[in-house]
Amino acid sequence: MELIVGAKHETKTNYRKLIQDLREQYPHDPLSTLIIETFANAMDAGATCIDIYVNENYYRIKDDGKGMNAYEFQEYHNVASLTKVKGEGGIGFAGVGAKIYLDRAECITTETKCKDFYGASKWGFVENNPVPQWEVIAPTGNIANTGTIVEVKLNPQDRGKLTKNIVAEVVRENYNAVLLGYYCVREVKVNGEKVEPWKLQEVVKKHDFSIKIGGHTVKGFFIKAKNTLPDEFQGISVVICGKTVLKQEWFKQFALSSDTITGLIIADHLIEIVTTSKTQLVRTSMLWKKFHAKISMEFSKWLGEIGAKPTPPKVSSDISSIVKELEKSINNVLTNTPELSNLANSIFQNIIKRSTVIKSDTGEVIGEEAEGSQKISGTLIGPSKGTGVETIGPEEGTGIIERDLGDIKAERVTRRMKSGVKIGFFEKPDDQNEGWIDPASQTITINAGHPAYKIACGLSIQGQVFSVWVYHVLRVVIKVLSKEAEENPEIVENKILLQWLNHSIGEQTKQQIGIFFPISGEATNI
Repeated sequence: MELIVGAKHETKTNYRKLIQDLREQYPHDPLSTLIIETFANAMDAGATCIDIYVNENYYRIKDDGKGMNAYEFQEYHNVASLTKVKGEGGIGFAGVGAKIYLDRAECITTETKCKDFYGASKWGFVENNPVPQWEVIAPTGNIANTGTIVEVKLNPQDRGKLTKNIVAEVVRENYNAVLLGYYCVREVKVNGEKVEPWKLQEVVKKHDFSIKIGGHTVKGFFIKAKNTLPDEFQGISVVICGKTVLKQEWFKQFALSSDTITGLIIADHLIEIVTTSKTQLVRTSMLWKKFHAKISMEFSKWLGEIGAKPTPPKVSSDISSIVKELEKSINNVLTNTPELSNLANSIFQNIIKRSTVIKSDTGEVIGEEAEGSQKISGTLIGPSKGTGVETIGPEEGTGIIERDLGDIKAERVTRRMKSGVKIGFFEKPDDQNEGWIDPASQTITINAGHPAYKIACGLSIQGQVFSVWVYHVLRVVIKVLSKEAEENPEIVENKILLQWLNHSIGEQTKQQIGIFFPISGEATNI
């Protein structure tokens, strides 16, 4: 084709390839994806009854929802529909539905009825045409009031693959909360038989909860079972608008006998950060961080109450003192660098109420001065009185800690406090992460079971100094912090390292680096 300056051309779209690429975002086979997406559309329509029928050649789903009006019916046939918006239309926000299977189907027949419209269509690809076509056909009259019927004629390679049991299992794994009665759907049938939810029969411990997170009510339960659970139901499931979006989530908690722990959380407000495939969330968003922190604390508390939370390893007094120095130096770097000053608090959401002690001539407890300070609100009269009072904290200065052998009279009070970065340790050799954030304990946890940690320990022992171990812990803490920042993690990591170098390494030592570790401008074989 000759290209002429000024000539305008339309962008061509290969819809078969587009639909195939969209479907490949899903971690399911094409038929399971078809079931999940069409079920989502029925949910969004406000259905109370969903009836699925399968045989060797067809998959059909019928709902008694509100149906589509004329405009919505036309938009339904567009690959990028304009009638659904994330956060408003439910779990089927992407407007995918049956079209996720359009390139594989021989044809898709849709019939829908609302209060003022009743229509039907036959839709599919014709021979080698890259653009799908749909034609208006006469409705069958099989919808009495309102609702939608979608019937998919399977292609030869998929025929016979769907059975009643397979469909019921896909529904159960992805919409168990719907089957349990948490949403408006009263009944789901496959080939005339009601689909029962997966329920645990022998419960040892159960914790039902309802908590507020950012103005939203989040409900759920945790369960300790008597026997080992099926793999797909181990861990916590996070349900959004009826769909199980996250499975086997542990919220950075490590439970004893984890194969007997299950749970379910209804968190519809997270719809804003659900990915198109409905199997993941945008975990870098503040919405997820707040949710993760609250649920982690709730889960951790319950695991502790039932004796299913392992005890963190104790560290020696020498290691403990080094860790405290590391915490102090890292917090100083964060506090004294404007663009990093709120990083720890935004990650942990840790300006929280906790018990502390303050000086008081009439106090009934004894304390002593310790390094680190912060000003908390109020005085002994109350949190809203006065101009504030000093206590222990992550900033420069001295505060008061409770100590029986101390010589300062003090009083216990509850105030909102900043804790700064805390470092903890946990041995998890099967976890590939060198470290992670544990919102429940308000720590950055170092994986003491990771090979890199073992190497750092071994080299420190061989050299009879803690330097290699210290550097490993420092790098892991900084790497974990950097991943949670809003800007490029590598840039943030470099900023923190540079600030730590400037704050914690003396000028004389910096000058000696070039002497002890000389590097020429050319590559050198060592």
